[in-house]
Amino acid sequence: RLMSLDNYRFLMGYELVLKAFRNNLIVGLGSASITVFLTSVIAWIVVRSSIPGRKILDALAFSPIAFPGVVFGLSLMWLYLTLPVPVYGTLWILLIAYVSKYMPVSMRACNAALIQVNKELEEASKASGASWWDTFKRILVPLILPGMFVGWAYVLSLTFKVLSLPVLLGHAGTEVVPVLIFDLYEGGQYTVLNALGVGVIIVVTSISLVARMVSRRFGLEQFE
Repeated sequence: RLMSLDNYRFLMGYELVLKAFRNNLIVGLGSASITVFLTSVIAWIVVRSSIPGRKILDALAFSPIAFPGVVFGLSLMWLYLTLPVPVYGTLWILLIAYVSKYMPVSMRACNAALIQVNKELEEASKASGASWWDTFKRILVPLILPGMFVGWAYVLSLTFKVLSLPVLLGHAGTEVVPVLIFDLYEGGQYTVLNALGVGVIIVVTSISLVARMVSRRFGLEQFE
């Protein structure tokens, strides 16, 4: 019998696969949320404020896109092996790497969403006595939330696909899905690898479809 679901059954009972998906979800959800929060604040500083050096801040937030993943991963490896911060070989360094590397993606989504919001809304809130944080939380965030969500979903989907960062910064016990795919390939387990690849495609496609639905629902087709 050439066609069967044996490889999928094997994956469902393979502890390393379940652990890789769990690690990927923990790091992916955490990094996507932190990235979107940071870039939404940076986008406000760049678009709305008159703080000196805001253009430099914008350039710094966008600069990671210029570095290949391998170079970026090696730089972080050298940095955290040099500094007395015990994060190398843990999920924390993957979280830091994803946040740093994918800030440009989320930055542009938040930036474009914020530009569409009328500045008078913030001025009215300020005139009513609201603090900056209250204005940002209660007025701006609900209005730019669709753009933030699209950036969040895109960052999350990238954590399931990119190999260069986790393969350099990962360790035993911190395997994520791309590293597991690479290990299966190196081990010649191609049938299991194909089954896992189908599972990853389903996950990433689901995230992309949800992001697409949100962007169309709120008229943000430019983020697709």
